[in-house]
Amino acid sequence: MFFYFLSLAVLLILWRLVLWRPRPLVGVTRSAPLLIGHRGVRGTLPENTIAAFEAAIKAGLDGLEFDVQRSRDGALVIFHDFTTHGHEVAALTLAELRQLHPEVPTVDELAALVGRYPRAFLNLEIKAKSHDTQGLERSVVEAVRRLGLAGRTLISSFNPISLLRVRLLAPELRTALLFAPDLPRYGWLAGWLHVDAIHPHYSQVTPTLMAAARRRNLMVNTWTVNELHEVKRVLGLGVDAVMADDPGALKQAAGRV
Repeated sequence: MFFYFLSLAVLLILWRLVLWRPRPLVGVTRSAPLLIGHRGVRGTLPENTIAAFEAAIKAGLDGLEFDVQRSRDGALVIFHDFTTHGHEVAALTLAELRQLHPEVPTVDELAALVGRYPRAFLNLEIKAKSHDTQGLERSVVEAVRRLGLAGRTLISSFNPISLLRVRLLAPELRTALLFAPDLPRYGWLAGWLHVDAIHPHYSQVTPTLMAAARRRNLMVNTWTVNELHEVKRVLGLGVDAVMADDPGALKQAAGRV
């Protein structure tokens, strides 16, 4: 374990000093804040389903947030929880998972949908509860490249090791570090990982955080903001994107009705 963390520290230092070079966020940064459907339109339709994703786009949102895991037979499935009905999602085949949840889509199926909506922005969250992901990051990178989604996809995760792996595998892909009030504070790692964005919980969005992010040229995309006054507050602070469950309320708060 000691040598694992030592090698990680050395890698981070090399990454910081030698390997990484700044790059513009072409195609992602916009003049107006992005309005993102959290797992589609989670407030009105089953989350992380094709129906929910299409409803979010048709409602006029700018993009989609969704969670990606890998099934036992290698399919990249869009599913939030690590377990379902007492089973680990990673221990189920795609067919077995669909016996429990018939509407679970794959990343390929989502790509077929967004192929009809070329301006839709994608926030793909890698679900990784430990550092041993059995190559999940490589599978995600290969899929994003194969499906032609690289130019409009931001890959996010709570797991900093997953983000480092994505950066090493695919320097052209944009990455974002997620963090929350009840989880270890990895925010300081954003500079070392050279992510393109941070994804704080809305309660963590403050003038101090925004100023620090701007100094580092980081996008600030916040989640999951369902109270009207909180949407207005974070927009007033200048966040780049807001993720929410209700498209109508989100558009109303942003003045896009």
